[in-house]
Order: sequence, then C-alpha cells, then structure tokens
Amino acid sequence: MESTMRTSHVRHPAKRSVLITYAYLLFQAAIASAVSIPEPTGPYHVSISTRTIEHFNPNDPLAPNNVSTAFLATIFYPTLQQQPEGEPQPYLNPETAAYYEATWNYSSGVLASITSTLQHDAPFLPAGPAGEAGESPYYPTILFGPGGQGPPVEGSTILLAELASHGYTVIGLDHPFEQPFLRYPNGTGVYGVDVDYNDYALIEAIYDTRLVDSAALLARLPELARELGGAPINTTHVGTLGNSLGGAAALGSMYDRGQPLASGLNLDGTLWGRLNSSSGADVGKPVLMLGNAGHHTGAGAGDVTWTTFLSQQSGYVREISINGTMHHDFCDDTFWKTVEGNDPTTGPIDGNRQVEILNAYVKAFFDFTLLGRNSPILDGPSPDWPEVMFYNVSSSP
Repeated sequence: MESTMRTSHVRHPAKRSVLITYAYLLFQAAIASAVSIPEPTGPYHVSISTRTIEHFNPNDPLAPNNVSTAFLATIFYPTLQQQPEGEPQPYLNPETAAYYEATWNYSSGVLASITSTLQHDAPFLPAGPAGEAGESPYYPTILFGPGGQGPPVEGSTILLAELASHGYTVIGLDHPFEQPFLRYPNGTGVYGVDVDYNDYALIEAIYDTRLVDSAALLARLPELARELGGAPINTTHVGTLGNSLGGAAALGSMYDRGQPLASGLNLDGTLWGRLNSSSGADVGKPVLMLGNAGHHTGAGAGDVTWTTFLSQQSGYVREISINGTMHHDFCDDTFWKTVEGNDPTTGPIDGNRQVEILNAYVKAFFDFTLLGRNSPILDGPSPDWPEVMFYNVSSSP
C-alpha cells in the first residue's frame, strides 16, 4: 500500500496524456452507442428554442412569498436546416435525468445517456403562401402543458417534435417551483418544491396558475412572434394539449372566449375546477380525451371527473383509451422503459408502439380540428390500431 501511495504522486506526462485520450474515446464511444429517442417522421427537420416569458403573478401557491415573475416557454418548430454533423447529444437536462432516475426507478445514468439529434435555435421555416393554413401563412400553433410534478416539457419531446416535423409550432409551458427542475435560457437552474398531491386545494391552486400562464402566453403570442423575427407562430389558429394536470389545464383554457383556442386534447388527466362542475362544464369546442387502459367512462373505470365533463359537452367529442397503458405511458417515459423497464407506473404495452399510437392520434385530432383534414382513425376502432378503444364518439366540430 505504501509503495502504491508513493507512486501515485509521481507525474508521468505521457501516461497522463494516454489516460486522457482513452477517457475521451470512452466518452465518445458511450455517446455513439447510446440510445436516441425516435426520429420525427414528418417532412421537416425540428429545432428547439427556449424563452423566458416575463409575467408577474402575485398568487402563485408555490413561489417564495407567493410571487412569481416569469415562466419558461420551450418552442418546438419546423426548420429546413439539416442536422449538422456530429454525435447525438443527451436530450434531458442532467438534473432532470437524475431526478427521474431516482424517483421512477431507473438506474443512475440511464436517462442521462439517452440522446437526440434535434437541433437548437436553427433558422425558422419560411412562411408559406397566405391562406395555406387559414388566415395565417403558417401551420397552426399548439400549446402544451406537462403533468404535475413532471416530467417538464422536455420529458414529452418525442410527441412535440413529431408534431413540429409535420409543420406545427408547439410551445410548451413550464412553471418554476412546480417542476422538479427547469433551466432558463441564461443558464439559471430552478429546483422545484415538494408538493403534496393529496392536498386537493393546493392542486386546484396549481391548476389555476396553469390557466394564468396559458392566458399570459396567448396574450403575448403576437409580440413573441415579432420578437423572434419570423418564427412560424400562428396567432389565429391555436390548439391546446396537455398531459395529466396539463391536460386538464388545456381544456380549462378553452373557456376563455377571448382566446384563439380552437380545440383541446387531454392526455390522461383528471379534471379540475369548472371542468368538474355539475353545470357549466361545456367548452363548446372539439375535445379529445385520450386515457390509459383504465381511464375512461366505461364499466369499471374510476374517474368520475371524465363522466361529469363529457356528459355536458355539446360539440365534437372523442373519448379513447389505449390497452396496455398506465399513466406514465403518456410522456417520454413510455420510451424510457424500452431502455430499462423498471418504472411500475408504465404498462405492458411496447413503448415504441405507444409512441406510434400517441403520434398518430394526437396528430390526427389537430389535423382535423385545426386544418380540416379528414382523419378516419378518429371515427372508430381500426384494425391498424387494435389497442385503441372508443368509449365516446359524438357530434362534429
């Protein structure tokens, strides 16, 4: 031992150089052999950009002194620029990856090693001819809200990038202190606070904050489009989408008739606020409720908030569940489990298949309700998608 300790202090520049080179090669080999998230299937390349949205909220239930001054917008948008050459890079913030490795039963480093070839801050897709997508020269914009306690927007990259690859611009909203970790464009990291999700009054307050954030972002859309100088943001044709608590907020945002929200999609979220009231819950706009195998209004289902809400809708409604899924299968966790399947809150469905189903049905809904394109898979069961079960099909938009 003594001899070993002494020799460890002797400098060998050549050996040190060899070790550094070897470590670098190992690192590069690890990245090269790492698993990447599925590539988007649309005709466009996809880029991501983040923006700080300044907004004063004196009634934030989680912020210090109940005052927050900003939230984070992550923009997924189409671009013509090809991905520059180079190795794929990890797609999650390391702090985000570490949190979900620890809390969702993944081995350390597993989520941090998953990569992506998506670009950051690439040139925006040029505008098409006026009127190609309605009143705007751009495809519609979609707002996205993540689940309570996450994962944050970056944890739904697969679905949001898929939509962007088909021309949509998707803006995901993350609220500080609610999500386990967020990183702002200036590099500042913000950790979340502990939230008791059995405290229904607190959840209602967080839900209300989501509605405030959505309204603030919608009010700023024209200004944001100007600030970004050519960003493909459509301010007149807008859909709204969310996962879990974000799904409830997506639907709840549609009550504001002063906003350009045309349709809403809830991914497996229990409903709150007016959505769960015995009267006045009708949003009067197209709605898709997409739930896990046990989350529907059929026999044996347990979420009465869906029954309350759906019984009052006067417009286009589709209620669908996916066999073999559980709650965490409606974000990127359904793909993560293909790398290491230890999260007990994902179902037995193959994660890659679930990615295909989500991509197909979410896109079909917005193609139909925002672009007027026929989407037959929304009309009822399909032999191509035997996992998909229909419980509620009514009216037309």
